[in-house]
Amino acid sequence: MNEALRSRLFPNSKLAGQANLLVMPSLDAANIAFNLVMMLGEGLHVGPILIGAQASAHILTPSVTARGIINMSAFAVVDAQRRVAQTVLA
Repeated sequence: MNEALRSRLFPNSKLAGQANLLVMPSLDAANIAFNLVMMLGEGLHVGPILIGAQASAHILTPSVTARGIINMSAFAVVDAQRRVAQTVLA
């Protein structure tokens, strides 16, 4: 999450810029990290999104706001368009 720290600790890393994806080992860890980052940062969160299966699952929690619904809908549309484009090209 800290580009300067990553550059110092891993000078040969191919990663560049700020992190925009966090991968967690469990749902509990993801919830804790999500809440910490949400409170500390001013970024826009979209998710949760489950990946790794045939298709992604775009999930809305009961506490989602109207803005959260719009953000997830936009993300799901782009994901669907990408999948259609891949099918057409294949």
